[in-house]
Amino acid sequence: MAASTTPSPAAAATAAATPFAIPPAGRTTDGVTVKADDPRISAGPVTDLRGPDGATLIAYRAAPKGASLGGILVVQENRGVTEHIKDVVRRAATAGFTALAVDVLSREGGIEKLGNDYSGALAKRTPDQVLADMRAGLDALDRTERGRLATVGFCFGGGVVWQLVNAGAPLRAAAPYYGPKPADISGLARTKTAVLAFYGELDTRITGSAPEMEAALKQSGAPHQIAVHPGANHAFHNDTSERYAAEQAQKAWIATIEWFRRHLA
Repeated sequence: MAASTTPSPAAAATAAATPFAIPPAGRTTDGVTVKADDPRISAGPVTDLRGPDGATLIAYRAAPKGASLGGILVVQENRGVTEHIKDVVRRAATAGFTALAVDVLSREGGIEKLGNDYSGALAKRTPDQVLADMRAGLDALDRTERGRLATVGFCFGGGVVWQLVNAGAPLRAAAPYYGPKPADISGLARTKTAVLAFYGELDTRITGSAPEMEAALKQSGAPHQIAVHPGANHAFHNDTSERYAAEQAQKAWIATIEWFRRHLA
């Protein structure tokens, strides 16, 4: 089901009334809604981040001009740290957070080198290798944010967020968007991370696992919410996708920022 490219009046009104950047009222072609030179933030590539094997990791960071409320690791979809993902990093910075995205295929040159071959190459990386690089990103954030850490991820990245929570990463909060569940979710029953998970009603393959994830989180006693957005499909948050659903994306992102502000304080 393709989403309309016509901006929604309700979505436009929400965007105008919200004090930080949120998903746009209609689809974009370049994925940019917050420019890198936005006066509210400082943004740009990171050149000194290393993986556990010493490899240089391709990363993008943005921070508010004022005091930071905490650090957010933004985990990509299966196409790399695209302009859209960089934009999500900048949106988080306009809400007062220091945000960082690390390209999972940094050693292969990332999206700029791989292009359309990215998703195929991604299959060669193991979950443990991916998590190790994401932990390097969290460690980098922690050097300035001192334990006030959260993560948000989309599609493939939503699955990585679930894996980080399941593995006991030092996170106060997490927001997986339509993320596939890990093969073993036993760690969720022990997590202390506050989880806010988003699914699309029409994305039945992924959304079908939501009750199982919620049951595991209930065992942990940690704060958690599962939100299934009616009429929304997989990738409903990605404003460069045909499945983009502006109003649902805006509601989810605003809820994400509120969740992080609550649990990183």
